[in-house]
Amino acid sequence: MATQQLNAQQKAFLFNQATRKTNQMIPTRTVTEDSQTVQFDFPKARLLSKLYFEVEAIINVKSTNTAVKVKRFSPYQLIRKMTVDLNNGFSPVVMSGESLYLSQTGRFHPEVLKPSDSIRAMTYVESKASAAGVDNKVKFQVEVPFTLNDRDPVGLILLQNAETLVNLTVDTGKAGDIYDLGSGESATLKSMKMTPMLETFSIPPTPDAFPDISVLKLVSDKTEKFAGNGQNIITLQTGTIYRKLYLMFLDDNGVPLKDSDFQGNLELVFNQADIPFSVKPSIFAAKNHSDFGHELDEGVYVFDFANQGIPNQGGSRDYIDTERLTEFWLRFSTQKAGRVVIVAEKLSRLR
Repeated sequence: MATQQLNAQQKAFLFNQATRKTNQMIPTRTVTEDSQTVQFDFPKARLLSKLYFEVEAIINVKSTNTAVKVKRFSPYQLIRKMTVDLNNGFSPVVMSGESLYLSQTGRFHPEVLKPSDSIRAMTYVESKASAAGVDNKVKFQVEVPFTLNDRDPVGLILLQNAETLVNLTVDTGKAGDIYDLGSGESATLKSMKMTPMLETFSIPPTPDAFPDISVLKLVSDKTEKFAGNGQNIITLQTGTIYRKLYLMFLDDNGVPLKDSDFQGNLELVFNQADIPFSVKPSIFAAKNHSDFGHELDEGVYVFDFANQGIPNQGGSRDYIDTERLTEFWLRFSTQKAGRVVIVAEKLSRLR
């Protein structure tokens, strides 16, 4: 009698019954200078589902004032680039610190991303200063999920494999990048500790309970310039399946664009003619507010194709499969020239 083949949903159900979640620390690495590159090797055990990455820094700030201004999205600028590499040619994560922040805005309880007054909070930034210099504590944590969400095990990475090597590379930024420093003001990094924690799952004892690992989630960012007073077309990569697009529009001076700075709608265009999304920016911003339960940062808009009533928990109905598309565009018109930061969450089939 032929053995019945289990589908991905059935395997996921059995996997949840047969596995156990583990949280495991990776040793801390410390740098004492700006613009360093640090690498972490992931242990070859279990199935990887999520990365938590904590940064703790001491920054000495000098100014004739008693405090300095903190930049927008501070302190995430301390990560210039984070890359998770597999030795099979895929890099599931390639993002700047600001893009890591941006990729977490479409979530519940976004207030944890903003600096708090408590050192125990997820994000904490001091900005004290004096002419002689004052040491400031800075702390934050980024969460990098490799699965679709906490419910669906799609996207798990098998670490317990002799042929698989996974490592994390972090290029650090500059201490002064998180402060809006004026003339005569300076920020000097004294130390920066980086500590990863991995969320993994044990290998199920039976093959039927082993999850489908044929799909890999890829999250990456890119920045594109655009002109003002006319139509702009940004070409997006084809060949993968899009779950989310995070957009952040800035003018040439780095000031976020307002809804009123756009002329017409924000559009997604398939093969130059099919336009499934054409939305006025103010309505788009209001929809994001309604979907996520909080107002997004100015100039930020999120296409969440995984939202079917609850953000990030929906099925594949609204995913955009670009494997058969020849062209995939973001199209818009603005009154100002500037740049758009695009963070794309995509799925790729490994076989």
